[in-house]
Amino acid sequence: MAELRVGIVGAGWIAGTHAATLRRLDGVRVVASADIVPGRAEYEDWRDMLARERLDAVVVCTPPDAHRAVAVACAEAGLALYLEKPVAHAFDDARAIAAAVSEAGVVCAVGYQYRAISFLPDLPRTAAVLLGVGVSDTMERPWLGDRARGGGMMLERASHLIDLERALAGEVTGATALEEGAGLAASLRFAGGALGSVVVGRVAEGPGWRLELIRDAGTVTVELDPVFRARGAGLDLVHSGPPPVERSLACFVDAAALGDPSAVCCRVDDGVRTLAVALAAQDAALAAQSALDALSAAGAPAARQERRKARRRRPG
Repeated sequence: MAELRVGIVGAGWIAGTHAATLRRLDGVRVVASADIVPGRAEYEDWRDMLARERLDAVVVCTPPDAHRAVAVACAEAGLALYLEKPVAHAFDDARAIAAAVSEAGVVCAVGYQYRAISFLPDLPRTAAVLLGVGVSDTMERPWLGDRARGGGMMLERASHLIDLERALAGEVTGATALEEGAGLAASLRFAGGALGSVVVGRVAEGPGWRLELIRDAGTVTVELDPVFRARGAGLDLVHSGPPPVERSLACFVDAAALGDPSAVCCRVDDGVRTLAVALAAQDAALAAQSALDALSAAGAPAARQERRKARRRRPG
């Protein structure tokens, strides 16, 4: 089988991780990379890389607000795509990417690594309640925390757990959330009747990431980063093979080499659905905060009046 020639767009932290993984895989060659920061990669403009290099696939590691232009151009050029999550910062961009991928018939994977957990098919799909928690630190990036660029905690971090819960409980029919700083709590309602919770925070010494699957037959606790093990209700499962973040990329490489869009761990249509849920939850959090701010502002004059009355009632 011919060597798969890969280009990388974006040369930050996750791009370095993916490049190292690709170099360890047989039958793959990282040909070039592009980044807007001078001196960081072989090219400053990804368009030049696409024009000058002979590529079979591209790994997109830019901030989410830059995904659409790169992904659509690659799909139209017939190149296989590995998109870091989320698919995009806005739903219209995500739909445009999915449409370009569908039209071109190219392989496209989205980097939701929990889809690459080896024991995922063996986990129960009958949980009545799914409790997801992700409390840890993360690498600092200039766009992290910027909702307008897709760097808010809902899209950048919580969407991992949203996607995993979707994989186990099906489609989401309702979402609400609250956010404060780098923390958030989201609630999901699934079409099958299950309820999901996602709590995410950025804490240096946090307890890590896990998912509890609660059902009549007993609770299964899925330990995620960095252990990847599921125990409870008669189950004791351990992830096999490379870490899921690496297995997801290896799965994409195999799919790209075969030209089989169905062989990736997370397809673009699933990534788009997860983004829709994450955006709905993010919008709900913003709406809730606006309502609470308005309530607080409306109550402020009344509160001041009550305080003045209380002072007048005090003796002497």
